[in-house]
Amino acid sequence: MTKISPMQMFAVMLCGHLFSLMTFFPQGLGSPAEYMIGIALAGLIEVLFLVPLFYLCRFFEGKDPCTVSAEVSPVLGRLTGAFYTAVLLYFAYRVTGNLSYFLDNVSSGSFPRTAAVIGVCAVSAYLGLMKPSVIGKTAGAMLVLFGCFAGVVLLFSAGSSEDGFLSFHLASENVRSGVLSSVRCELLRSLDLVVLLIMLPEVKGSPVKAGAFYLAGKSLIAELAVGFAVIMLGDYVLVSKLPLSALGTYSGSSMTERFDAVFMAVWTTLAIVRLGAVFHCAGKCLCHTVRVLDKSTAVLLSAGVSAGAALIRLRSSDWESIAYNTDGRAILTAAMIIVPFAVMALSRLSDRRRQLEGA
Repeated sequence: MTKISPMQMFAVMLCGHLFSLMTFFPQGLGSPAEYMIGIALAGLIEVLFLVPLFYLCRFFEGKDPCTVSAEVSPVLGRLTGAFYTAVLLYFAYRVTGNLSYFLDNVSSGSFPRTAAVIGVCAVSAYLGLMKPSVIGKTAGAMLVLFGCFAGVVLLFSAGSSEDGFLSFHLASENVRSGVLSSVRCELLRSLDLVVLLIMLPEVKGSPVKAGAFYLAGKSLIAELAVGFAVIMLGDYVLVSKLPLSALGTYSGSSMTERFDAVFMAVWTTLAIVRLGAVFHCAGKCLCHTVRVLDKSTAVLLSAGVSAGAALIRLRSSDWESIAYNTDGRAILTAAMIIVPFAVMALSRLSDRRRQLEGA
């Protein structure tokens, strides 16, 4: 079986969002409740991103935008492929850099960033070369692993809270600014929807169903995870770089106080699943852009470019400013709404022109 089921696709996207959720909370918030409100609002906005998926499935036989545009003209196909390749490589660049940067905060001492980037990208590229069904099954296994990890932390951390529900407050100088910042962060974290868009032809079943399950699942899990972290840690979640990792330390249990290695293992495997899916899709788009490339070469090239760009930026500047920069809503809007609708409109106009010429 080469295609991926809707539930496997849901697992792939959810793994990606869980990696981001475990990494950090937005900066500049006045209260944790602002982030929780932002999560809910972002989930409502992201429903709009499923509309192009519906039209592509209903009127274009579930083809992705690169394929639809290539049917209009080869030049348009290359331009669309180049756009989505750039979006996905930017996505992979951020994931790779964030993983390497925040590993320094989990491990004791300085973590070898070069080894982390090369190792993770190599394993992710190998996964990206696999069939979509293999990527989906791997994502399912990683969700089980995450569930076990979360269950252990929940079991041994519950009851250690000092502030409890008093931490849910809106005592902030600018609640509106904090909520908008949270919405921007959540929108950037949903770049996994672009993976669904590119993998449309490879989904066996309803991609829209996978997207709907993803939006509902990730919003619910994010609210529960943030809510539990806030109850346990209070306002400390606003200054901690890895608040979910800190839960083990503050649990008061000797079993979870040194849970860093387990957190690192789960977090890294989620990143590998996310990057594997991204490299798989970037390879497809790159093949549309450069027709002489085969899929394997395109996937490996995508991984190499992402790793190289991340390493260069990690060495030349402070990555923290990039990690906390959440101005990606324009990219997501263009990738999920503007370009798909533009491609579909051009395809309809092209079909209409052919009909008039044949009349």
